Amino acid sequence: MAQSSYLSAVNQKVLFATQLLAAVKTNNSHQTEALVQSVALQLYQAWHWHLCDVATIYKLADPQLVIDADALVAMLEAEGKCPAEAVEMQYLTADSNSWVSELFNAHAQLSRLPVIRRAEMDADRLPMIALDAVSAEGLRNVEWTVLAAENWLGKLSELIDRQRDMMVEF
Repeated sequence: MAQSSYLSAVNQKVLFATQLLAAVKTNNSHQTEALVQSVALQLYQAWHWHLCDVATIYKLADPQLVIDADALVAMLEAEGKCPAEAVEMQYLTADSNSWVSELFNAHAQLSRLPVIRRAEMDADRLPMIALDAVSAEGLRNVEWTVLAAENWLGKLSELIDRQRDMMVEF
């Protein structure tokens, strides 16, 4: 099997997420939240590049056109292919209770403007504006915890490893 640049990119993002989580050794809630949000960004990109890697392995002409799992499935079906890996990712994306939906929800909240609640002093005596959860329709409140990030990392790593093993036989 020829190795694609997407495979290396996926590995890099998963490694970065792992290293970010290893760096959380403080009780500083601002730093923990920043690191967990960074993990969400890394894992979201790893997910996207894994979709492109699957497209490459199944020899789609232009893997860069794969923007989501639905597009991957549609492009593969157009070529008479229906691999379980693509269908699984499509299912995980569509399931509103899946870890993928949680990760996508977290990623979406990163670009939403939070609501200002009140000003308060943080532990370093710096004035901070306390922000309430994002108030956007369709988004669930995200708890930016290390446990949540470790769950996303573990689930994505397991999915990638399992699917790569399955695709080797292709």
